[in-house]
Amino acid sequence: MSSQQDKSTFAEVFKQWEEKKNDEAEIRKDQVVEGKVVSVDNDNVYVAIEGLKQEGRIPRSEFDEKPELGSLVTALVKRKESTDSGCILSKKEADQRKGWEVVKDAFKNNYQVSGRLVNEIKGKGYIVNVEGSELFLPASQLSYKFSDGENYKGVELDFKVIEINERTRSGVVSRKKLLDEVNNEKWDALAEKIKVGDKVKATVSKIASFGVFCDLEGVVGLLRQRDISYKKFAPFKQYFTIGQEIELQVLEMEKENNKLALGLKQLYEDPWVWAKRSLEKDMVIRGTVTSLTNFGAFVELKEGLEGLIHTSELTWAKKPPHPKELLKKGQEVEALILDIDFESRRLSLGLKQLQPNPWDALGPEVRVGNVLTGKVTGITKYGAFVEVENGIEGLIHISDITWDEKQKNPTSLLKKGEEVKYIILDINFDAQRISCGLKQLQEHPYEALRNRYPIGSVVQGKIKSIVDFGMFVEIEPGFEGLVHISEIPGGKDTNLAESYKPGDIVKCAVVKIDSKNKKISLSIKDFDKALEREEMAKYLKTSDTPSRESLGSFINSSLK
Repeated sequence: MSSQQDKSTFAEVFKQWEEKKNDEAEIRKDQVVEGKVVSVDNDNVYVAIEGLKQEGRIPRSEFDEKPELGSLVTALVKRKESTDSGCILSKKEADQRKGWEVVKDAFKNNYQVSGRLVNEIKGKGYIVNVEGSELFLPASQLSYKFSDGENYKGVELDFKVIEINERTRSGVVSRKKLLDEVNNEKWDALAEKIKVGDKVKATVSKIASFGVFCDLEGVVGLLRQRDISYKKFAPFKQYFTIGQEIELQVLEMEKENNKLALGLKQLYEDPWVWAKRSLEKDMVIRGTVTSLTNFGAFVELKEGLEGLIHTSELTWAKKPPHPKELLKKGQEVEALILDIDFESRRLSLGLKQLQPNPWDALGPEVRVGNVLTGKVTGITKYGAFVEVENGIEGLIHISDITWDEKQKNPTSLLKKGEEVKYIILDINFDAQRISCGLKQLQEHPYEALRNRYPIGSVVQGKIKSIVDFGMFVEIEPGFEGLVHISEIPGGKDTNLAESYKPGDIVKCAVVKIDSKNKKISLSIKDFDKALEREEMAKYLKTSDTPSRESLGSFINSSLK
């Protein structure tokens, strides 16, 4: 083997090892992860962790508002669940950790930060939330006086970080220093040239995790992430470089607060404005698959405008496959608009509606009472699914698998992939559901018993139990009949416990076999009467000709 081949082989092996290592990656405590919201209830937000085969839950209380399904959340791993089914995450602590990096960077480079006043320390100052970290604002550094009765909580202002403590992750901010640094002349000059709503050209001076700082005529403005693209949580850092000149729109100008807010997406039409003008229900659209989750696939029509194809709308199959089995990220697909809510900005799409519904072309052999052969496609706790036609499955309910009531787990009699013969019990076209049965292909055990023992037949059985109203006699394994006390010689005057005991063998006549209710009625009195009639018939015979009378006919005549 050549040296070049050796290198190629080693590279392939190394790549496979890396992929396996990534697949087997385990989540660690205090690790910061990113996950996609898959469900929300009153107590928790559940996320699928990106890059790891793990799920986690975050307390709902850590969110200011209910997160949307499919949105990305950054969280800190607190611990694994005891059941190994996932882990406990904290968005708040991840935000604090991320926010602390912003605070440190702002302190080091003398950048301004935005913060929200969350609490007042009487006579001393305020607690300010800066990107999740709580810092102290001395009253002397505020340079702002709240009016009597004015609610300071929730007020957002810009500050300079003037002191930090790395060990305790605490610090001090100043509003006064920020305002002192404001160059009034530059602000005055800027205000003479531009106003809110104007298009301007600014130069990128810094790229942060939450946005981009831009220099406009000597005044630093902030282009926040939410104002870069209509697409939520869209990555942006790779699209900007320090010194790059970009065209933006002025969103806010506040000289007294040294606040200059800039926007990029505002230069373009809101995709939902376009949607209101261009889209309508039952329209076929074309888009690109952007994300695949357990509950469906997201398809992007325009940047910032996505629709969801729910798993139930992927195929006509009752048990739809995982979206990854049908679609790929980046794939272009056509879909039908099922519903569009402009107010909530939600778009529901369907894929199966563009495919023929197999129920509309159901074969003539698929009819109630017909016996077919098909493959078992799946087994659940309530039964088994069998393939009826391509794309259509029938359910063999657990109660329709076997007549044997002692079988505790009837589904264990079947295996996925095996061919079975079944009978169609019911077809519900409205619900698109087919009910099938296996046991119905065999004779009902009580029907077979009734055929073996017509009324009047003599049977011999063992007494299984004695009760106040009679006794139960086993005539065949698994089949017990009741000899009511009225069918015992002596009737109610008979002391059953003295005359009979469990284990005794007795001869009875079959009175009735009720297959529907699975009940067998027996009589010892009728058997005795039949014997008397038989003896009488023998006595009355006047020739050697065999009597045509039979025990069964005697019993039948006695029952009339």
